[in-house]
Amino acid sequence: MAIRRNRKRSGFTLVELMVVVVILGTLIALVGPNIWNMLFESNVSAAKAQMHNFSQAIDTYYMTNKKMPDTLQQLTETSGRNPHPFIKDIPPDPWDNEYEYRLLDGRNYEIRSWGEDGIAETEDDILYPEQRDN
Repeated sequence: MAIRRNRKRSGFTLVELMVVVVILGTLIALVGPNIWNMLFESNVSAAKAQMHNFSQAIDTYYMTNKKMPDTLQQLTETSGRNPHPFIKDIPPDPWDNEYEYRLLDGRNYEIRSWGEDGIAETEDDILYPEQRDN
């Protein structure tokens, strides 16, 4: 009598593994650039939101002190007129660079992020506000 043994097949064949790798590679090639673009756009949105918060703190500082702050760091300090800071801290931009604050004249100012490359005056710079009339 011959004894037949049923052997269960375990694992995948090389062809099956190659098919899975090709499918995953195709998905990454199609979806990857879109995910990268969304990540960059979310960083730009985060920078604009932070600059908007700075702007609100600057306006509150002006209403309280009747003058504009010389630096963003002044917004985190307390004074006799205001025992609480106008903003808790000045975080770096989403690319870990410092924001630049510049008082233009009287009540006009700019807040800049140098963007992903961290270099001034390139196309990825973010300026807030573009023009301010007060």
